Amino acid sequence: MSTEHFRKLGLPLTKEEEPEGYRTTAADVMNNLPASSFVQGKTFIVTGGHVGLGEGTTRALAAHGAKAVIGSRNQAKAEESIRSIQSAYPKADIRFIHIDLSDLESVQQFAQNFRKQGLPLHGIVCNAGIMAVPYGKTKQGFEMHFGTNHISHFLLIKLLIDDIVKSGEGRVVCLSSKAHDRSDVHFEDVGFNNGQDYDPMTGYAQSKTANILCAKAFNKIYSAKRVECFAVHPGKAGIVITPLSQHIGTTGMVAFSMLDPEGNPNPGLKTVAEGAATQVYALTSPELDGMGGTYLADCHVSEPLNDQARDNSGEYSKHLFDLTEKLIEPFMSQYC
Repeated sequence: MSTEHFRKLGLPLTKEEEPEGYRTTAADVMNNLPASSFVQGKTFIVTGGHVGLGEGTTRALAAHGAKAVIGSRNQAKAEESIRSIQSAYPKADIRFIHIDLSDLESVQQFAQNFRKQGLPLHGIVCNAGIMAVPYGKTKQGFEMHFGTNHISHFLLIKLLIDDIVKSGEGRVVCLSSKAHDRSDVHFEDVGFNNGQDYDPMTGYAQSKTANILCAKAFNKIYSAKRVECFAVHPGKAGIVITPLSQHIGTTGMVAFSMLDPEGNPNPGLKTVAEGAATQVYALTSPELDGMGGTYLADCHVSEPLNDQARDNSGEYSKHLFDLTEKLIEPFMSQYC
């Protein structure tokens, strides 16, 4: 297999070329936690926690005695994942609550149903999402990527972050991607002219920049209350093939460096366990205390790839926060 294509992109092809932390697994992260940071008995929500990087995260938490609440719209697959994890860790406390991230009413209902569990909350992993799908709209009429990947998770955080505050301290993790370098958030028209100017890759990228700005915005408000928020990419130079990539086809896999133009796989692909490591690190590691608002890759603080995502002035994260707050206002009921 030729590696010339990936070499030109500057991707690591040998162990010697891989950045530090590139092959760290979620289990490695958990096993290296100091005793003071044990997660046993703590409760974490993981959207999409039944598949791909989400399942890798749920499994790592369950292995160390944490309670995990999987948010998914597919109960059968979620329960199958729970059985699989519990076969390895019979005492694992993993629960399913339905959520459809393309419907803000469902997000609101998820928060209400979580509260009924009577559990404390120590962290939220905004892991679920869609990637490079054809143009469509959520139930509330938002472009599908922006609505599913950003707005719904923003609402989820907004509804439940005070529960984390009540627990004393915790983390929020937003799964971004290095694909954010393909697009800023188009504040003047996040819907791509009602689909007339739509490109699936750009739609995905816009939502991933939004994830970074979302973490920055919430961290600015809540870090003083001991809740820190992070955005992560599974690997600065790495790509993970998960069910998320089911819609992008061969062309998309080439664009995202999963395949070369001849269809050969990238030899530097990460495993799911390796891909999940950075979000588990962001969720649990005391090394990150006081570093909220940062962007992580390969279990290290990294630098976002475009000026808007870097947001040195704080202008863009505030703009996004204010915009999204207005969009979710009808779903911020006092009952929740």
